[in-house]
Amino acid sequence: MLYLAFPADLRERYAESTWLVYDKQVLETTFAPGDILLLSTWVVPHRAEQLQVIHRARQEGARVIFVGSKEDETDEWKRQLCSLGVYDFAFFGDEVVLGVLDNFIEHPRTPLDVRTYVDDSVLRTTHEEPVVVEEVKEEKVVLQTTEPETASVRPRWRRPRWGKPSPSTPERLQIVQPRLVVVVGLWPRAGVTAITYLLTKLFAQHLPTRSVACVEHPRPWPRMWDYFQLDERMSAEGYRHWTVDGVGQEIEVDGVDLVPLSPGWTGSTDGSQPMVQYIFRQMRKPVTLVDVGAQVPSDMLLGVADRIVCVLDCDPTFLSIAELGNQYRMLTAQYGESMVTVLNKWTRYAHYDDLFEDAVRVPYLDPNTMQQALWAGRFPDVSAWASELHELTERVVKPLLPTRVGG
Repeated sequence: MLYLAFPADLRERYAESTWLVYDKQVLETTFAPGDILLLSTWVVPHRAEQLQVIHRARQEGARVIFVGSKEDETDEWKRQLCSLGVYDFAFFGDEVVLGVLDNFIEHPRTPLDVRTYVDDSVLRTTHEEPVVVEEVKEEKVVLQTTEPETASVRPRWRRPRWGKPSPSTPERLQIVQPRLVVVVGLWPRAGVTAITYLLTKLFAQHLPTRSVACVEHPRPWPRMWDYFQLDERMSAEGYRHWTVDGVGQEIEVDGVDLVPLSPGWTGSTDGSQPMVQYIFRQMRKPVTLVDVGAQVPSDMLLGVADRIVCVLDCDPTFLSIAELGNQYRMLTAQYGESMVTVLNKWTRYAHYDDLFEDAVRVPYLDPNTMQQALWAGRFPDVSAWASELHELTERVVKPLLPTRVGG
């Protein structure tokens, strides 16, 4: 199906197409693998909404053709489109050349056609010499084997992947769509940051070095700078956060790119629109995680997330607070398909099964190991907790790993 988010009705030119008249209609449209969305800046004028539409359409399997105004044409915007998997784009002045659109629809461009704007890591996957990731290849046997204790788990939030792997050719990583994971909590000290760091390392175990980024949301109190002793890697005075210029800096720790708040950060603004723009501008890595803490952000950030991880610890006192219960029900109603609940610090004495369907349980972890990593300025060793983190790995990490495809 061809969807036309265009200011003029072109349905006669493109038979059996669907015309999307205004921005709200585009935002509410659900796409499917094989669909083509011809998205124009005149129908969806705001950059943040354009990013949201493109991300969701690509996530659902559609191909996007972007048509913009000549006034908005920049190399940075083209690089950002390419990072989202949009290689067919054109910018026009007073007159739109429909022949260009015809060519895009009939002859899709590849990353090699726009190599000037494509990240090198994406170009490498299009060449004959694949980037082989041993950890992902080794997971094949595990993914085909269902363990008895997880056989009854119903992954209701998993979305179908698109792109068919070829078993007869060498495997490589194909970043079909970068993944965004937002980790939130409803009450303090539930362990949102701890779960974020555990997920970060679990993703990093399966991917090449520096394939995962971990971002601190600007609303909570900053922690990364002290947790990871970042002053030993970079002077606090020389660090530039993305709120300063929209670009910012990353600091590599244990093969993970950290995007910490500045030391002593006191800002309480949500900053969702500039943050979404920053994430999509920088999101050339397979996985980006955002640590939100115990303050639920605006719908803009949650709306573009591939997975929302809601962290609750097993403290029965919070369950009696009606406001928190209502907040959880609202999140579930709005984002249920993309949200998974994590019961942190779980024990067999916690009776939460009737309250949280299909929740992931993370038991108490060895405090000595956590403290050792904390005071050494590094991530905890997740390999020591394979069984404890089994559910977290199976339910959150593995479904979001890049697809293995043929060479």
